[in-house]
Amino acid sequence: MHPRHGTAVLTCVLLLAGDSRGDTVPERITRDLESGGITRLEAAELLEACVTDPGALPSRYTEGTEDQPCGTPALLAALRLREEPPGEASRPLLSGPEYTIDSPAGHFKLHWTDSGADSTNYGYVVDLAVAADTSWLVQCDQMGFFQPPPDNGEGGDDLYDIYVVNLSGGVLGYCTCSGEYQPPDSTHECSASHIVVDSGISSKDLRKCVVAHEFHHAVQASYDYGEGIGFVEQCAVWMVELVYPEVDDWYGSISSGENSLRTPWTGVFQLTYGGFPWPWMMWDRWGYESVRSVWEYCAAEPGNNTREANGYMIGDHGMTMEQFFMDYGLWRWFTAGNWYSGCGMYNPDAALWLPGPRVLPQHEVASLPFSGDQTEYFPPDTYGIHWIRVDLSDMQDQWVRMEFDGRDGFKWDLGVIMQDLSGRFCFQWYECDAATGEVSVSVGASGWDYAVFFPAFVDETSLDHLYQFQLSSSTGIEGGYGGPEGFGLALSSNPPGPGAFVSFSLPSSERVLLRVYDMSGRAAASIMEGMAGPGSHEIPLDGMDLAPGTYFVVLRAGNAAECLRVTMVE
Repeated sequence: MHPRHGTAVLTCVLLLAGDSRGDTVPERITRDLESGGITRLEAAELLEACVTDPGALPSRYTEGTEDQPCGTPALLAALRLREEPPGEASRPLLSGPEYTIDSPAGHFKLHWTDSGADSTNYGYVVDLAVAADTSWLVQCDQMGFFQPPPDNGEGGDDLYDIYVVNLSGGVLGYCTCSGEYQPPDSTHECSASHIVVDSGISSKDLRKCVVAHEFHHAVQASYDYGEGIGFVEQCAVWMVELVYPEVDDWYGSISSGENSLRTPWTGVFQLTYGGFPWPWMMWDRWGYESVRSVWEYCAAEPGNNTREANGYMIGDHGMTMEQFFMDYGLWRWFTAGNWYSGCGMYNPDAALWLPGPRVLPQHEVASLPFSGDQTEYFPPDTYGIHWIRVDLSDMQDQWVRMEFDGRDGFKWDLGVIMQDLSGRFCFQWYECDAATGEVSVSVGASGWDYAVFFPAFVDETSLDHLYQFQLSSSTGIEGGYGGPEGFGLALSSNPPGPGAFVSFSLPSSERVLLRVYDMSGRAAASIMEGMAGPGSHEIPLDGMDLAPGTYFVVLRAGNAAECLRVTMVE
């Protein structure tokens, strides 16, 4: 067995239980393995069968289950469960005479037939070939991701092989490196692979997206074929947006099931399809190169080091994983109905991430005092959160105090968002006491529509991640921290004239990101990016060359963020 596959196998397979489609065949197989009902080898064989031959599975695994459109996670889990890696690549056998065509750009060889269960037609295969070339062009040629290594002639030559067959059980495609050639002179643990696509996908757009998704799995295997299943799927969903942005293929992953908005308590690295906002935020903040950098760090270190690789890349940008994750709580909040052009989310597609960030009924607060906890069924996982929203409509002359108490002896953070529905926000987060898990924060309600508190568990333990909180109101701050008051972000004049500047104040030296966003939500100008010392700062606005209109200035520094509106004129 590959040395990495002997450790944390159950954890790897359990990621499948968090799939955004609910009760799937892999989830049931995983539960059977966990309870001791089957061996690891039996589980591996069942996981492979649920992708390649679901009709052979016992009915207890299939009746009443939800579809899993990508078979790659199940095959990856099967590979890690096996006592010994399979010796030879198992390429599909077609139901009729096998025909092949090379893709127009010469990167792919497609295998198909026009007879039997796998029957399709030439036009269908050409569509797949064009989609494959487009995927290669965007992912490898334009974005600079590694090209899949050659397969040592397994498919007849060293072109990348795609097989068009009849898949069932809801699977639309998969990529596998099981038994495939692993270049002996490689500097990292890469593997060749092949892709299988269903022969009967009626929607042309869906066919394109399946190819782009599965090809990204092939690209991932060219870095390290043993990385965490969650991040593997998150990146593949995100990548389809870059190859085919007009399709919005992410919709099914964010509208239901477990995902970063609907089930924010699920840990970042436990989500699969529905976790795509995590790499999306990296792209949003630092460009696609940041996601590529994570995979480069994965390749540089043997073993499954997905989480560490994420941390290395984030560190390259002057942040810790904890800082980035807490910013992620803010970033996810400004989606769906909360999105507006100046909130600092680059891609306006976030407005379509419906139904949006989920606040549990037990965490909707309309009057004070109020008390609550993590609820009975949804304690936050490691790198999971809850949003607790307080309607400030009837509290405008009050201060709202949050007293949070997380399970003792573990690391908790508390984020606070002050939201004005006219297009303004302020944000800060706080570390809870390391011994008691406690923190107290007071916020002034005047001028704000909502206060949104989000507790986050950022530690590792098998114990339940329990917490309690108390909310009360008063006419002034009574103990604890004052809530987010921002940086005093201001403009010397609005509209800005000649010699205008933006000013702010920092309590300590921090890395600053100061950007201007236009009404479409896109970054229109970068005013400052780098370290700034404590005290007051004035940054000139000369040379931005922005067209007349309304813009938003967003400042991020340390554990806080602030936004203001600006009007540009001729």
